[in-house]
Amino acid sequence: MRVATLTIVTVALGCMSACKSKSPDTGPGKAQGPPIKVTTAAVEVAKMPRYLTLTGSVQADKQSEVAANVAGRITATLVERGREVKQGQVIAVVDSRQAGLSASAAVAQYQAAESQVLLAKQECERADKLFAQAAISQAEHERLKTQCSAQLAQANSARANADIAGKLAADTIIRAPMDGVVGERYINVGEYVQPMTRVASIFAVNPVRISISVPENAVSQIQRGQELSVRVAAWGPRKFPAVVEYISPALRQQTRDLIVEAKAKNDDFALKAGMFATIELVIGEEDRTVVPENALRVDGAVKRLFVAKDKQAVEMVVRTGVKKDGRIALLDAISPGTKVVISPPPSLKDGEAIE
Repeated sequence: MRVATLTIVTVALGCMSACKSKSPDTGPGKAQGPPIKVTTAAVEVAKMPRYLTLTGSVQADKQSEVAANVAGRITATLVERGREVKQGQVIAVVDSRQAGLSASAAVAQYQAAESQVLLAKQECERADKLFAQAAISQAEHERLKTQCSAQLAQANSARANADIAGKLAADTIIRAPMDGVVGERYINVGEYVQPMTRVASIFAVNPVRISISVPENAVSQIQRGQELSVRVAAWGPRKFPAVVEYISPALRQQTRDLIVEAKAKNDDFALKAGMFATIELVIGEEDRTVVPENALRVDGAVKRLFVAKDKQAVEMVVRTGVKKDGRIALLDAISPGTKVVISPPPSLKDGEAIE
């Protein structure tokens, strides 16, 4: 009985082994799919720009902390953070009643002083005639002339006071000193301000300034009018063109670097004051091994390309450098003339047959 049982088990195992050997999905004779049709291009050597990479920061072209310039209570605020303003636009209003009354009083005093001047001039003309006729003494003549001059001086003083009072009345309307964007509003309706009280900060941000730190060994490569490109973390690979405008005449003693300022257009306000900037400055050209940009397959930070070799796609992880005119430099050694796959299909894998 035991022998029969062993025989049955042996037969079953043999059947299972035979069934596995006949499976179409396994074994060395597995059928491979048809070759994938691809387009290739040759690796070339081309002139590519050589960059000097620097660091800096974005700054407003101009910045103003607008002060009240008058004492009084705020009756209206007309701007908010981030609001664009034009030069002369009203940003806040101070209670003008007291200033208006002072201006009216000063004008009245000036008008009174003008009347006194007119009367004094008539007295002086009369004194001149009487002195010419020897009707009055020289001392009396000089007294009348001095009185006339004093009245004129008082009138000038009254006019100056009227001008000051008028200016204070006008200063109750606080206006933007330049085109820009409001950074912060410091006051609210009902607050009492003094002439030195900050009302709002305004930034002129189109264009912006790029403050660049240039190390001492690179100072000779910087000149006014030079073009460069700016990148900031917030906008990834986007590059902002800029032009060198201002170059400091001296290096900073502690850091041994030169401060250079470039200007960049900022029509969409993408660049914000305070951003850290990476600056690329073209300082020449050099021969580099290049491939078309669309030969790369980018997976996050990893860049791959497929080399066509013996009718197979051989996958390579590569490091890349600068880009120009649709081509990108390779930092890894690949022989010129090597064929690489252009726009590799998503299904293409290492070792796939290609044609």
